[in-house]
Amino acid sequence: MWPLLGKLLDGAAGRLARVLPDRGRQNEAQSRVNEVEAGGAPASRLRLWRSFLGWILSLLFAWEVVGRLIVIPLFFAGWERSLPPSALNQIMTLLLGMLGLGF
Repeated sequence: MWPLLGKLLDGAAGRLARVLPDRGRQNEAQSRVNEVEAGGAPASRLRLWRSFLGWILSLLFAWEVVGRLIVIPLFFAGWERSLPPSALNQIMTLLLGMLGLGF
């Protein structure tokens, strides 16, 4: 009786293994596909544009946080001109969206 039960369980495990995908094998296959696609991709100007936009947005963010809040009050306290309104909300929206963290 026990050998028969063992054979039935082995058969069920084999069928279950055929139905359920092997995640490790899928990840390896996807990695190979990604490498082939990235290796054959032509040089794109879009990469340069994204890099440029990322640097500009990062510099604007640094200005809004460091420049407006720290540098201007310390060094230009008696300055009679007023600065334009802060654009930190718009900069953060664009920068977080570019990083994939926008909402």
